[in-house]
Amino acid sequence: MAADLSEALASAALNDTERRVVERIVSALQELLGGDLLAIWLYGSRARGEADPTETDIDRRSDVDMLAIVDATRNAANVSWDVLPLVEEAADAEGDSPVYFSVQVRDAAWLADRREIRSFFVQEVDRDKIVLAGDELEEVKGE
Repeated sequence: MAADLSEALASAALNDTERRVVERIVSALQELLGGDLLAIWLYGSRARGEADPTETDIDRRSDVDMLAIVDATRNAANVSWDVLPLVEEAADAEGDSPVYFSVQVRDAAWLADRREIRSFFVQEVDRDKIVLAGDELEEVKGE
């Protein structure tokens, strides 16, 4: 895995298995989407460092939340369906359960709109995110 991704994941609250699953997911998304993949961000308690990566209780284990932003010309809903088996395959390959890994796929137009209306969710993601691929997309356009 690229040094940049390893460096980005170093500050995340992930155990070694979860880190390998995330690396596999990022790689699979890059392969699937190529230049249409603008960014992948880890967000939530795992990005903030608040989750306990050693937790094994199924009721207390925190999800690993990721947001993938694709070019506005891509149909994010269709891409979401393609991502589900990639997540399952990555988790299964590392001996983890895919239910703990969430990848939302949205397009650049959605992100621009959410930022324009100051969406609480996007403000939280922007505040806490760890960039796994692409960049921060501060100047993203929705066209």
